[in-house]
Amino acid sequence: MQINNFFDLYEKKTQSRKIVLRTSDSLHLTDISEIIYCKSDNSYTTFFLENNKKIIVSKGIKNFDKLLSEYGFFRPHQSFLVNMQHVIKLDKTDGGFLILKNNTEIPVSSRRKAKLIQILEKIGYPRKVGQFVS
Repeated sequence: MQINNFFDLYEKKTQSRKIVLRTSDSLHLTDISEIIYCKSDNSYTTFFLENNKKIIVSKGIKNFDKLLSEYGFFRPHQSFLVNMQHVIKLDKTDGGFLILKNNTEIPVSSRRKAKLIQILEKIGYPRKVGQFVS
């Protein structure tokens, strides 16, 4: 059921949605689809955007996890939240890591690897769940 809910929400991802990212001196109105991934640094979160722009906000990644998961984001590691639209490959060597369209490598925790593989299989093969193209 949780996987099905993920994909119901994943389809929302194609709709244009904005998020307000508050920094110490600005409010950034950002299209969610332009966020490639987020990285946690204690109580700060850095948003990495398509245009090579970075926005650092003074809130932890946990604050964005639930909100962004509704738009096709997945948390493969405690320090990262990834826009699944930007994933091109799961490399299963060295414990596993995701490779994104911009060639960024994101680690995958062993606890979250099985769920991630389920999600990727369903994205890659809506007709045949259970096979993943590597």
